[in-house]
Amino acid sequence: MARVRGKLRCGFSTGTAATAAARAALRHLVTGEASRCVAVRLPMGIFLPVLISESHLIDEGVRASVIKDGGDDPDVTHHAEIQATVKWLPGKCAKAQPHAPLICLVAGDGVGIVTKPGLPVRIGEPAVNPVPRMMLAENLTEEFLQWDLKKPWSAESEICYVAPGKAHVFLPFSRSADSLDEIMLEVELRVPRGLELARHTLNPRLGIMGGISILGTTGIVKPFSHEAYKETIQAELSVAASNGCKAIVLSTGGKSERFARHIVKDWPEEAFIQIADFFAFALEEARQKGFERVVLSVFFGKAVKMAQGHPYTHAHTVPLDLGPLAGQARADGYPSAFCRELAGANTAREALDLLIANHADHLIRTVASGVLGQSSRIIANSMAVRLFLFDYDGSLLLDLEGP
Repeated sequence: MARVRGKLRCGFSTGTAATAAARAALRHLVTGEASRCVAVRLPMGIFLPVLISESHLIDEGVRASVIKDGGDDPDVTHHAEIQATVKWLPGKCAKAQPHAPLICLVAGDGVGIVTKPGLPVRIGEPAVNPVPRMMLAENLTEEFLQWDLKKPWSAESEICYVAPGKAHVFLPFSRSADSLDEIMLEVELRVPRGLELARHTLNPRLGIMGGISILGTTGIVKPFSHEAYKETIQAELSVAASNGCKAIVLSTGGKSERFARHIVKDWPEEAFIQIADFFAFALEEARQKGFERVVLSVFFGKAVKMAQGHPYTHAHTVPLDLGPLAGQARADGYPSAFCRELAGANTAREALDLLIANHADHLIRTVASGVLGQSSRIIANSMAVRLFLFDYDGSLLLDLEGP
């Protein structure tokens, strides 16, 4: 996708990539000609042109592939190959199914399978989220209907479709039409490096095994998409709740999560959720899910921002402000030179080292108490709150329970 002057370049989701590959494969199957580019209808109704890297006949169908483009916010699936193999099945194949006409969506190699409750996809089904499923059905229906197709099979065909042994789900076409009455499509999605890529995602924790998920809500990937990260937090909370977790650990990253695991060693995998900078959002979502207890696992810099009531703690949005802490130090009678040095510290690490060197444990506790107070306010005291406050080397500075 082209870069807009002065702005970061957007990309497209794995859902858009899979839809483009499937649409290209169906077009090749229907017309006998491979396409170099297809226009994918996105959920908001606009069309996005997507390049097709390959399209060729395979067995009784066509396999097409797309190279996923994450734009200027690349994730582990950036430049991954997403393949779709499309076959159509005539006559009694469709009539043999209870809700024909249908699309049989199959998880091929490298596409994950859902194994835990709490996700928007049922256990045992391909890890293709609802919006990409809708996009596939809409685009394949539209593609099929735009051609004046003469059915190449006999109405008396005795062939019956046997669903594959792989994980699959049946999807309806997005609209009714006479030309679809005796049609079934099989669409198998594959990601050749999917199993390897999935190891670098949250999929194993969410119970998605065997490959990556096919995701997307708009079809477009925006650089540093807040909505995408919020959806990930919501998914993890939902999995935790569905797997019976009453208590959860919300960490601001991988290191703080790892340190927390050394303290609550017997807690299940699903209980650990990384929230990045979405402090207030994660707490509010946890409250709505009905958890009984939440543990926050954070480093000092994030704790300072949380204690000051910032709902979102990213450095680009909320710069570190040590002025209030220095003011508290003055009110508590600390020497003026110390207070000035604290206010002028360049980083949270420098400030913490200064506090520790001057035995200002009371001020560290003040920050921790502020985090607990702000957390209780956000959740309206609906859950018990505990805080693990870590030094940057992983030492536990404080373990406090909320009011």
